[in-house]
Amino acid sequence: MNRRRRFALTLNLFAAALLAAALLSGCSDNGTEPEAPAQDTTSQADLLEDMLPATSLIEEGLFADPTETALAGTAPGSEQAVSSPIQPLRFWRNITDIRRSYEFAFADSDSAGRPLTAIVTIHKRLAGTFNIVPEPANEGDPRTVIRKELRDHWVRRVKLRRVRPKIDLEARDRWRVAAVSGVKVTSRDATSEIASVHVESGAIDTVITEPLAFFNLRRILRFDDGADVTLTVTTGRSDDVVLLYRSGHREKMANNGDNTYTATFPAGDLEGWRHFGVNALSHGTLYDDELPYDSKAWILPYVVASTPEVETIP
Repeated sequence: MNRRRRFALTLNLFAAALLAAALLSGCSDNGTEPEAPAQDTTSQADLLEDMLPATSLIEEGLFADPTETALAGTAPGSEQAVSSPIQPLRFWRNITDIRRSYEFAFADSDSAGRPLTAIVTIHKRLAGTFNIVPEPANEGDPRTVIRKELRDHWVRRVKLRRVRPKIDLEARDRWRVAAVSGVKVTSRDATSEIASVHVESGAIDTVITEPLAFFNLRRILRFDDGADVTLTVTTGRSDDVVLLYRSGHREKMANNGDNTYTATFPAGDLEGWRHFGVNALSHGTLYDDELPYDSKAWILPYVVASTPEVETIP
C-alpha cells in the first residue's frame, strides 16, 4: 500500500477511533480516569460520540501526511548551510504509531447539577521516522535515506455545549461542537519555537500568538473565494527551515533573514472546514545527519466565504 492510500485509511479511521474510545468509557491511555461530575458519568462517552459529525473540523489531516517535500539547495539566508554536513533534496514523515488520549473538563451546571459546557482536550502521541534524501557527496554515488527518530505530541481543544432535544423529548441531551482551537505539534525535546503567525488576506489582518486559543465557529478565519492568503511566521532563529502545509501541497517558506518567513497560498473556493499549517524545523534537522529531529508546528482552521456560518455542529 502506498503512502497516500495508507494515510487516507488512517484519516478515515479517525471517527471509528473516537467511537471506540467512547465505548471504552473515555479512559486515557495511562489508565487513569479523567475527572467528571459523579452525577453525569456517561458524559465522557456521550461527548466523544457527539463529536463524530465534526470529524472534518477536528482532524486536520496535514501534519502526518507522508507526502514528500522537495528542498532545492541551501536554506535561504543561512550562512551555515554552505558548509552543512548534508544538503537535503527532499524529506517526509513516516508515522507508524498514533496513540490518542483525552482530557475532560465540565462547567456551567444547570439546576439539576448537569454541566452545560464541556472542553475535550485531544492528545495524540505520534511515533515514526523523519526521512531525508540528501544530495550524493559525489557524482554517481547512490541515493541514500537518512532516518531520524520521530516523537511528536499533537494537541487540540474542542468546546461543546449541551443541547436539549426538540422533538424526541425522551432522548438524551446532545453535545454540539461550538468552538475549536488550532493544533500544536511539538517534537520531543524540541528547541524550535513559533512566536506568531501573521495572516493577511483582503480585509483580514491578524496576528495569532496562541494556537490553542478557541475559535468560535462564527469567528474562524474566513477568506474570500479565490483570495490569496499571505502568512508571515516569526520563529526564534534566523536559520530555521519553515514550511507551509495545506491540502495536497507543502512548500518551503521564504526566509527574510530576520527570524521571519513568508509564503502566499490560494484560499480556494470549496465549502467546508479546511486547515493550513506552518512547521518550523531546526537547521540541523535537515542539514546535519547527526543532529536529532527538532520540530514545532501550528495548524489552524479556516473557511471560505461560500461556507455557511454556523454556531454549533451539527
